[in-house]
Amino acid sequence: MKKNKLITKLFLSCLTLSAGLLLSDDVFATSIETDAQEKIVTEYSQKLVQLKEVKQKFSEQKNEKNNQLSRIEKNIETIQSDLDQLAKLKSITTITETSKSDIDQAATLVSSLSPLAIQEGSISKKKEQLTELKQTQVSLKLDSQSLSKQELEATKQENQLSEKIAQVNKEKVEQVEQVEQIDTRSAVIDAAKTHLGKPYVYGAAGPDAFDCSGLVQVAFASAGRNLGRTTVDQESAGTTISVAEAQAGDLVFWGSQGGTYHVGISTGDGSYIHAPVPGDVVQVATVASYTPDFAVRVL
Repeated sequence: MKKNKLITKLFLSCLTLSAGLLLSDDVFATSIETDAQEKIVTEYSQKLVQLKEVKQKFSEQKNEKNNQLSRIEKNIETIQSDLDQLAKLKSITTITETSKSDIDQAATLVSSLSPLAIQEGSISKKKEQLTELKQTQVSLKLDSQSLSKQELEATKQENQLSEKIAQVNKEKVEQVEQVEQIDTRSAVIDAAKTHLGKPYVYGAAGPDAFDCSGLVQVAFASAGRNLGRTTVDQESAGTTISVAEAQAGDLVFWGSQGGTYHVGISTGDGSYIHAPVPGDVVQVATVASYTPDFAVRVL
């Protein structure tokens, strides 16, 4: 697996540029998406405020209509009662011979009439008032029903906007997490690169020499992740994926799961950084030149 060191250095310079561009492009794209999401949330939030104001007006108007309706219904009850009493009074007073009990009943009926009924005792006039009030009652009920429908529709739109805002905020959080993940992946690769050219020594984990799992341990520790010391520890630190799926910061392994004997750090472009064998140095190699058996995503 030994490589000419000059070729390795030249290859590394190209790798550093390409991997850096890949990571920075991802961050830039995420930044654009985050800005767009901020605008969407602001726009939806403004619409939500306007919608709440409209909904409040609908509610106030409906309450006013219902209050008017309550007053109208009380007036209808009063006038209907007056009409009933006036009708009884009329039937008593139209009798030719009026007994004492009839007179007493008539007096009771008069005393039960509302002041307005006494002032405006005409039955026909009371009926006109009753008709007008019932027409107003119907109109108020229709207005109230219409306002209820509009309030319900406003509530529906309010819920939809709230759900959209929640969804966009969720996406924003995911984007932030993605940026943090990209930063972590970049930090791992950058840490591994600082050890390029250092010799392979079995059991070494820096700072001047490394074996394969020692390099991985140190690189990830610099990004705040403890993956364990051996390849078997490290292969169980994440989710197994295919080598073709490996992205920058994923681990690539040789050997069967549970019995791996070598590990490297993928750079996400078909290459990886590893500490090969005794007598060699930490370097960059390609999947095509020395193909891993599987990969593990730990970030």
